[in-house]
Amino acid sequence: MEPIPTPPNPFVADTGSFVLPSLAEWFFLPGDWLIYLLASRAPAVADALDVGAADYGGALSGFLAWVFWVGAPIASVAAASAVRRFDERVTRGIAGAIAELRRRVRMAIAIARHRRQQRNSRKEPSFDVEELPSLRRDELLALGLHAKLAPGFALTADDVAEELGRRGHEVRAVLERLQKLALLQATVGGLEGETAYTLTAAGRAALRLHHASPRVA
Repeated sequence: MEPIPTPPNPFVADTGSFVLPSLAEWFFLPGDWLIYLLASRAPAVADALDVGAADYGGALSGFLAWVFWVGAPIASVAAASAVRRFDERVTRGIAGAIAELRRRVRMAIAIARHRRQQRNSRKEPSFDVEELPSLRRDELLALGLHAKLAPGFALTADDVAEELGRRGHEVRAVLERLQKLALLQATVGGLEGETAYTLTAAGRAALRLHHASPRVA
């Protein structure tokens, strides 16, 4: 089979000048090129169907052109919809990945802070015997009372004074000194929101060392 010629160019006149195609030429243009592609790319199929250059502008070209002009807008809409759905999935995936990454970072930070707080709260300071603060008997007794408290409880100055049978102003001076030595820490307690005290890790360690090697003034 001889090579099939290309369809006539509707934009070029016989004189070689540029012209605007007519409506009919516009309509048959995709059909003519589909026939050309079939005959040039699959000549055996074109021979079997008896399709060639003689069909340019004919009934077969018109049918193929009609299919093209009807199907092209539908295919364009379907392609645009597919692209839009793909873009939405990608956008949701990226947003979800960023949100998950932020959540994991926040969790990692929270876990690290929690572990650091646990290490700090569980770390028991140690004292050398030479560094052990000198504590009087009433101060040791006050520390001993706080050491007996259950977690979450605190003692006010009045509570300690009642337990030790001392005056309130004397006990307050004792508790304030223990607070300055970082053996007690102040908090809010009591029915009227008065200052209460709890034993610190340093206070617990100092109390153990004093029991092991008493140094009562």
